[in-house]
Amino acid sequence: MFCPNCGAKNPADARFCNQCGTHLTESMNDPTEDPDQDSGLESDTLNSTHEDGETEDSAVHCLICKTGSMHPTIHSGTFGFGTRKMLICNNCGAGFEIKGQKYKFSEISDTTQPLWLRYGHQTLTEAEWIRISEGGVSDEEQKKINREAEALKKQEIAKQKEKDANDFLMGLENGSIPINYSGQSPVILKKDELISIIMENINLQEPRAVRQTNAAYGGPTIRVAKGVSFRMGGASARSESYEEIRVIDNGKLVLTNKRLIFIGTKRTVNIDLRKIMAIVPYKDGIESQRENKQKPEYFTGTDKHTINYTINGRSGTVPIYGNVLKAAIQGLISKLQ
Repeated sequence: MFCPNCGAKNPADARFCNQCGTHLTESMNDPTEDPDQDSGLESDTLNSTHEDGETEDSAVHCLICKTGSMHPTIHSGTFGFGTRKMLICNNCGAGFEIKGQKYKFSEISDTTQPLWLRYGHQTLTEAEWIRISEGGVSDEEQKKINREAEALKKQEIAKQKEKDANDFLMGLENGSIPINYSGQSPVILKKDELISIIMENINLQEPRAVRQTNAAYGGPTIRVAKGVSFRMGGASARSESYEEIRVIDNGKLVLTNKRLIFIGTKRTVNIDLRKIMAIVPYKDGIESQRENKQKPEYFTGTDKHTINYTINGRSGTVPIYGNVLKAAIQGLISKLQ
């Protein structure tokens, strides 16, 4: 069978020209015709050696259809300029343009073929194309898969850490997770008293009444000259009072299994845990309301400190936000009852 486009001789059962890739039909198989006499081309270009030394012996099974064979050939370049070294399948028409050490999947007869839809016009290495033909993916796709797997792993780790932190918080609150401080005590401990947490640079804050006076004038205003006026009547003053949370002192906050102790430069606060009536948590500390004291006390700056924990063999660290300190105090109180 001879190609009507380039005149090259092809096997009788070939569907595409091994020289130029033109689609062939049985009607083209005319044994009386010898196009070599007119075209000046050799009867079998695959037997001739190209510039890169490739011959018909270099034909390989098609990586796309896995039925046909891929043969080296040379095509004209775009608009007839230059040439392109190609590997063309004689069954499905898959064409790979040789680009140095890589191969561009540049053409195929059936453009609905899944591999064409996914990899058409891509330039990959031989190892990548072989891996793809065996059901694998390209290097770039593998990198993307690895990135997605790494991101998923980080999400799972973050979720696990969040769950562990919540479990730790619940354990603190019900008293099932003890917290013990092994350093030197800054206070004299009572019998069977143990330190749980010590925090430096904590602010003691309390509400303070602030009085503000506003003046008001009554009566008409008479204009005497330009820019000069005279106000008649008297002035009255109104005093208003409101509460403002103010820092009273700064020092250490010590939590034991019996007391909450603040040691400052001006004030010392000693709170029996059994006297605490309510705790309001904030991001940076707590508000404590105790018996026989009308106004609450605020301990802030606790979020600058952290506490270590171990849950199911996994270790973690959480800042001592107000909810963490509240849970620790509640857990210790539950042990006293």
